[in-house]
Amino acid sequence: MRKTLMLTYLILISAGLFSQTPVGTWSDHLVYTRTGSLALSPEEVFASTGSSLLVYDRKYDELRKLTRINGLTETDISTIAWSEESRTLVIAYLSTGLDLIRDNAIYHIPDIKNKYIPGKKTINRIRTRGKYAYLACSFGIVVVDLIKREIFDTWKPGDIFRTGEVRDISFGDDGKIFAATDIGLYYAAISSQGLSYPGNWSPENRLPYPGGNYNAVFFSDGRLYANRTGEYFDGDSLYVIGSSVTLFSYEPGVFNESIEPSSGGFTVSSSGMARFYSPGGQLIKMINSYPWGLPDISMAAADRDLWIADKSSGLVCFRNMNEPVSLTLPGPFSNEAVSISSHGGKTIVCGGGVDASWNNLWKPFSLSVFENNSWKLITSIPNNDAMRVVFNPSDRNHFFVSTWGTGLLEYRNNELVNSYTDLNSPLQNIIPGKPYVRICGMAFDRRGNLWLAQPEVPNTIKALKPDGTWIVNPASANVYTVGDLVITRTGHKWLLLPRGFGLFLLDDNDTPEIFNDDVHKKILVTDSENRTYPMAYSIAEDLDGNIWIGTDQGPLVYYSPERIFKNDLKAYRIRIPRSDGSGLADYLLGTETVTAIAVDGSNRKWLGTAGSGVYLVSADGTTEILNFNESNSPLLSNSILSISIDGKSGDVWFATSKGIQSFRGDATSGSENFTDVFAFPNPVREDFQGNLTISGLMRDTRVSITDISGNLVYRTVSDGGTASWDLRTYNGKRVATGVYLVFCASDDGSRSCVIKVLVIN
Repeated sequence: MRKTLMLTYLILISAGLFSQTPVGTWSDHLVYTRTGSLALSPEEVFASTGSSLLVYDRKYDELRKLTRINGLTETDISTIAWSEESRTLVIAYLSTGLDLIRDNAIYHIPDIKNKYIPGKKTINRIRTRGKYAYLACSFGIVVVDLIKREIFDTWKPGDIFRTGEVRDISFGDDGKIFAATDIGLYYAAISSQGLSYPGNWSPENRLPYPGGNYNAVFFSDGRLYANRTGEYFDGDSLYVIGSSVTLFSYEPGVFNESIEPSSGGFTVSSSGMARFYSPGGQLIKMINSYPWGLPDISMAAADRDLWIADKSSGLVCFRNMNEPVSLTLPGPFSNEAVSISSHGGKTIVCGGGVDASWNNLWKPFSLSVFENNSWKLITSIPNNDAMRVVFNPSDRNHFFVSTWGTGLLEYRNNELVNSYTDLNSPLQNIIPGKPYVRICGMAFDRRGNLWLAQPEVPNTIKALKPDGTWIVNPASANVYTVGDLVITRTGHKWLLLPRGFGLFLLDDNDTPEIFNDDVHKKILVTDSENRTYPMAYSIAEDLDGNIWIGTDQGPLVYYSPERIFKNDLKAYRIRIPRSDGSGLADYLLGTETVTAIAVDGSNRKWLGTAGSGVYLVSADGTTEILNFNESNSPLLSNSILSISIDGKSGDVWFATSKGIQSFRGDATSGSENFTDVFAFPNPVREDFQGNLTISGLMRDTRVSITDISGNLVYRTVSDGGTASWDLRTYNGKRVATGVYLVFCASDDGSRSCVIKVLVIN
């Protein structure tokens, strides 16, 4: 389905305005330092980062981003190209979907994506000529009419027996089109009929290896260049074809990532080097280092400046071929995450992880920290596989990090202050002397003790006390893996046991250092009809004290969970009645794997799934309020890894399989009083079309809004610590210009406050 979307470029919000982001606003938090493909226009430079597009405005020296939030149809950009003739930017995705951007509008072409093509289906490179874009694909060449915005034709370079995977395309001065393929270099007259038949293409047999794997081809100064991909550590061979065939360049171990022609010559780039040549092939400039480090180049292109898409430094520009500058935007260290945690305006993304069997991935330790509208990277060598972050409830600048192998790390003000392993603490190592001090789930209790869980050791549950001493509980879960840990309001410990082992439960009878009155048990989640659910993926306690468990068959709820040690307590699946009059009901997300659960300030549940995006349901789970997925929202991926809610701002953070995003929710944590109540925007300008948000409220605050004469215009109850008003009266009309009074009263009426709001229409 083709569609046109008007572009709205995302403006970076200043730190001072961050708290006033409107409810319902999406924000992306992606990596902008890892660029892969370039396209140059006279006015702008475009660089793909995978999930987004960087756009550099040459005139205003301004860098902005384009993502799914503000225009792009998909994620996972494979390659891009600019057509000056049609003034169109062509974006190809890994799915083989296409976006055409022209005149601040996006037009999507899904034809290739939707067509069944046996075997591999990718778009490797895009070249433009006249009104056409030529897509070098794994199955041939697709010709796109950029004016009509439709597929014009499909060609099949190769011989009568097979079609080659086309890696690059070039156009000769004599009306020929050349295709670099994995079975050789082929050419044909571009005006020829029947190019969809491989037999109508001719091989370039003058090359030393005519049947080799060629990944680049281009014309410069009347000569044809072709790059043959080397095998193993052999290196690439770049040939030039004129009156004869000559080896232009070869270095052992050097593999050319891209070769780009320009009006001033051409560029040849490998991962660690970029070379700029004159049209005749004379070396003008070579880049093999930056002032700040070594390059990791994906692509280089030149006009009056030399531009490099670098995998670690973002978009790099050598203005007038002189000193470089790195152009990038703030973002996390990686689009990959194993978990995400938020508290008091601070969010931390853990960049570690484990495989499906919970073995180490050996990812170098990384934390991406977001606060004050900026990102900071924390690394700690030789640690690896950071798993979870837990904040000290009373101090967001004091937090702990669990690792899958190198123990427990303690931070204050983003600085490492303590590292706990088997060498300096009761933490136990699976293999002494090796990095196997594994920890996953952690949680603070009301005394300030940090509880944590370890697998494959005699003592599963341990606690670090505020004074630095330890509690080692003698109970053992006797399992190979441990997941998230929840401490309930009654002090009970609920531990997820991944890989089908259910739950481990511990009641220390509120005497954590006395063990003879402890009770513990290991159970499988069992519902009221005695069906068991061994695969438990997520866990959360709601504001009513109920325990929600995410399984591969939706969520289940333990009501009055403190009774689980006294009897065989069953969990309940939530039934949602059908609206078809049949009297039947369906289980809430009964066919979904619930990978993440988060509870907002209004006790609603945000449920992340393995393949269907995110659901927001009512406090009791019987009403679906929202469903975000790739097709109906800017959500990057339907695969959700972790969800965290910042109770201060209401931001709901999603760690997806394709990157990090946040959504400004309408429910915050309730305050203890009304000392920090404020409304935004205030004043409300005539062009504002959103909701007025009143924040800093107590939970279940009764809100009444009147005009200056005392006439009631709106009444509501807060969601947690936040209330919203659509600026309309009960009859649906927008209120008139004037001052409005917002009366706030606690649920029991013991506390109240009044604030003023100016509305301008």
